[in-house]
Amino acid sequence: MNMPALSVLLAALAASAASLAVTPAHAAAPPSANASDCLQLGSDQQLVRGGASSNVLLRNGQDHYVVHFQNDCSAAARSRKLSFVTEGEQGRLCASGRSDLLTDSGRCKVARIETIDEATFKQKARQRR
Repeated sequence: MNMPALSVLLAALAASAASLAVTPAHAAAPPSANASDCLQLGSDQQLVRGGASSNVLLRNGQDHYVVHFQNDCSAAARSRKLSFVTEGEQGRLCASGRSDLLTDSGRCKVARIETIDEATFKQKARQRR
């Protein structure tokens, strides 16, 4: 192999390696909930339901979400106790109609889970009070 071709090959290898080095930063990004994802809920959580009929706000540890319902869920705003259940398992939350929000008077089907940041969560929570 001649020197100019070797230089081009080494430059291409270096560029390829540099692009691979960027990948871990994307892997460290916060998880986003989508239709196929499920969340395991911990004991450090907060549900904001004031004015809830189409969604509730959920803080699970350091992660923040808007949990959207398939239909009206005004029972969530009136209920004394709320909990998520998926296929009989308490404390697990999945989208696409797999999970229910249990209220005092019934169930509300979860349609989707939207990941939001902490500032958006706080702003939306203030608007509901």
